[in-house]
Amino acid sequence: MRFTFGLILLIFSFFAISQQVGKIDFDQIKRNINDKKSQYYYPTLVDRLLKDDSTLTYKDYKHLYYGSVFQDYYHPYGDSFSKKEFSEVYSTGNNQKIIEKGILVLQENPVDIEVTLKILLAYLEEGDTAMARVYGLKYYSFLDVIYASGDGESIETAYVVITVTDEYRIVGDLNLSVKEQYLIDDCDLLRFEKKGQRRVRGKKIKQLYFNVHMPLLSLSNSFKDVELPEPDMDEEEEEEEEEEEEEED
Repeated sequence: MRFTFGLILLIFSFFAISQQVGKIDFDQIKRNINDKKSQYYYPTLVDRLLKDDSTLTYKDYKHLYYGSVFQDYYHPYGDSFSKKEFSEVYSTGNNQKIIEKGILVLQENPVDIEVTLKILLAYLEEGDTAMARVYGLKYYSFLDVIYASGDGESIETAYVVITVTDEYRIVGDLNLSVKEQYLIDDCDLLRFEKKGQRRVRGKKIKQLYFNVHMPLLSLSNSFKDVELPEPDMDEEEEEEEEEEEEEED
């Protein structure tokens, strides 16, 4: 019980942390996406993305990606019913159904990078190179946003992600194989196998840091209305309570 109580208190500590995370100013992004006069107004960006607008810029994708943490659908540690259905369909290998269900998931959560990738792969397997290019542009544009958020070489310069699964999109893009994973402060540290690894920037990658502050903050928000458990009493406290009850009787 003491461990659980301490863990919940640790999670609550994230409420006080600033919205500047690494190089990403979440306060500014929030202002931009909520401003109806801004070119980054979120409903407009989402509409353009879902209509396969190829003119979306890096900054557009940046506001789409990091702006999603302020949307009602942002639940980084859980899958929606649609996402669970998609996972079931994906396991069947039926590309047409994967595409259909995947598009439904993206209507619900337009920045789901994992689903975007799987739709891309389904189009490739179907031989539809035109649509594969459309989803390839979306997928790699989101990856570019993450790559631009840091270099992953330290806690201070960690890549800033909005879900833990997005870490693995970067890992996959770099063709790395994870051997160990640790949580250090608000960063995931991933260490990789060197065998079979290709060189990146002229060297092999031993480890990368990913800042998961926003997913952890979302998790802490889910504890807002949780009734905290009472800490365990030691023997002396229990005896005192029993004596008080006897006196009352």
